[in-house]
Amino acid sequence: MGIGDDAAVLRVEKRPLVWTIDAQVEGVHFRRAWLSLADIGARSFHAAASDLAAMGARPVAALSSLVVPEAMSARDVVRLARGQAMAARELSCPIVGGNLSRGGELGVTTTLLGAASTPLLRSGARPGDELWLIGHLGLAAAGLGWLAAHDADGRRDRRVTPATDRPRAPSLAPAERRAVRAALAAFRRPHALVRAGRGLAGRARAAIDVSDGLAADAARLADESGVRVVVERAALRRALSPELFTMARLLETDALELAVSGGEDYALLATGEASRRPRFARPIGRVEPGRNALLRDEQGALIPLVGGFDHFRPKRRSAR
Repeated sequence: MGIGDDAAVLRVEKRPLVWTIDAQVEGVHFRRAWLSLADIGARSFHAAASDLAAMGARPVAALSSLVVPEAMSARDVVRLARGQAMAARELSCPIVGGNLSRGGELGVTTTLLGAASTPLLRSGARPGDELWLIGHLGLAAAGLGWLAAHDADGRRDRRVTPATDRPRAPSLAPAERRAVRAALAAFRRPHALVRAGRGLAGRARAAIDVSDGLAADAARLADESGVRVVVERAALRRALSPELFTMARLLETDALELAVSGGEDYALLATGEASRRPRFARPIGRVEPGRNALLRDEQGALIPLVGGFDHFRPKRRSAR
């Protein structure tokens, strides 16, 4: 039984249940000037679903809790809910209940219940494993950077039409316009890689979703597994999208910096034997004995992998 009673009723599956919760808070995770309400609804749902993807789990049902500021109308809430509904349909995961409350700022908290035969953990990496990247890094940070650079006063980017997200600036070449569209889409409408996560089952030993930046999340995987995670700089550069390099040039920054420190891409980082690497995964490094997450440059030197977002260190560089 779904929405309509005081609580939802689910039949418990025989396979293990995987639960997660994710909060998206105005002023921390997003600015309403840069996102439609439907964007906020969809991205909040996919952000939570990305945790299930990292566990190799299939979404089963969701709960949503909304904190709505006084300025939002009932019609606005419907617009946000439409974004949630779109994401729920994409992931075949019904929203079965939730809560609605007034508050000082918009907040969307999503709880997702999933199921997996053998959930993937962060603690399974072993020395000798390859390090795999699934999805793209840096584009969400590039999209945020574009909005910040071209709309410093907080209004929606005037170089982009709200209806189509197409840059208006005549000075941009076609490839640059495509890159800006891709970056804005990555920031506004990320997609949880649930199918790929389930495809890691039986192949990967460990996995984590990259929501706070490659540096931060690779370090978490290394810490939980008690190993050293080494990202090969040359391999990482090969794995980055052409659009990211274009955006880095437009923003006058480095593509590798966006990939390492940027967040909210909701890519997956996994480890496993090279012989078991799935087609959709790209090798970007190795797991070695030791500790911490490091970057190995083309000359073989090891450099600490630093950056990413931490809610308890808000002044660090981040993609938020």
